Amino acid sequence: MDMIKRWPRRREFLAYYLLLKYAKARSTGESEDDLCVNAGEAIDLLNVLTGSKRLSSSLLKQLVKRGFLERRKALVYCIKEVDALLDEALVYYLAGRLRRRGIEATVSRDHGHRIVVFGRDSCSEIAEKASRIGIKVECVDDQR
Repeated sequence: MDMIKRWPRRREFLAYYLLLKYAKARSTGESEDDLCVNAGEAIDLLNVLTGSKRLSSSLLKQLVKRGFLERRKALVYCIKEVDALLDEALVYYLAGRLRRRGIEATVSRDHGHRIVVFGRDSCSEIAEKASRIGIKVECVDDQR
């Protein structure tokens, strides 16, 4: 799973939103795979925005590369929910801000995203504030 490295351009975001709306409109709500689309369907939908299948295919690849879509099988792409994308971006951003303040912090991907803070000095304060917004923080005594 790749984190969003930059904010999407308008065309990228609207293409993602178009695919998300399409997947939600046809989903039954029974399984996680309801938000998955076939590459052919996605290219046909994106053709409305781009005007050509070649550009639609390129845009689909960009959405996968940027982390908006996840490739499940050879020609099946699952659309990530907006909340999940923003939660992931927030965790990575906060960990980066902690590092810039001189606090060793990384993001752990096992069991959901959580921030691992090395050194217990300021960790309890960080953990308390992060828990208010639903972000998990783990305090570790020393670096691995």
